[in-house]
Amino acid sequence: MLSSSLHQFMCTVHKHPDMRLDEHVAFFLPIPDEKKLPPLTEITLSGVSGRQNHKMGLLSILRKLKSTPDQEVRILLLGLDNGGKTTLLKQLASEDITHITPTQGFNIKSVQSQGFKLNVWDIGGQRKIRPYWRNYFENTDVLIYVIDSADRKRFEETGQELAELLDEEKLSGVPVLVFANKQDLLTAAPASEIAEGLNLHTIRDRVWQIQSCSALTGEGVQDGMNWVCKSVNAKRK
Repeated sequence: MLSSSLHQFMCTVHKHPDMRLDEHVAFFLPIPDEKKLPPLTEITLSGVSGRQNHKMGLLSILRKLKSTPDQEVRILLLGLDNGGKTTLLKQLASEDITHITPTQGFNIKSVQSQGFKLNVWDIGGQRKIRPYWRNYFENTDVLIYVIDSADRKRFEETGQELAELLDEEKLSGVPVLVFANKQDLLTAAPASEIAEGLNLHTIRDRVWQIQSCSALTGEGVQDGMNWVCKSVNAKRK
């Protein structure tokens, strides 16, 4: 158990298997103030260029992600637990999706797409973690909300969470992409049915899109990210 009085990070640095210069960094961050974040947060970052020291602060890592400010996009990836967010994130980063464990804290991955550097923040979706989502709203360019299309029993719950996100002041006007995930399952509801159930057509204060996808097979994922890049381009003109 790490002491909550520690201010440095215990880091393990592994060479990213697919890139010569990039690193995959996994470490645990003890948070003294439990009102802001869970007391122990697991953090994963990919696409951080250059070698990192064995001990460092989070800010020094995040500065590495800001090498091209004009083309940088901050994406918040949210949704209920077991919706497939982390699988989607690994699919975007062309990483192995064979073994996925529930995200207890958050993952950050940097993905290059259409001239943009997409810094994607994947936040855990368990009920006990959701109150901490608001700590990550600041400076969000695009919200991606992932839904398990086959879990019809939780459609009402996921709809309530999405509605609350859309009411957040810090997310006002932020474009929203809803990924209707797990379309590879026979029991999956079509995107049109989910859009109607979530009342997406009543949204008037921002651009939105719902995209059928399977994070497992990758189908529909790139189409959704193409929409993200187009939305960011339109917003910055």
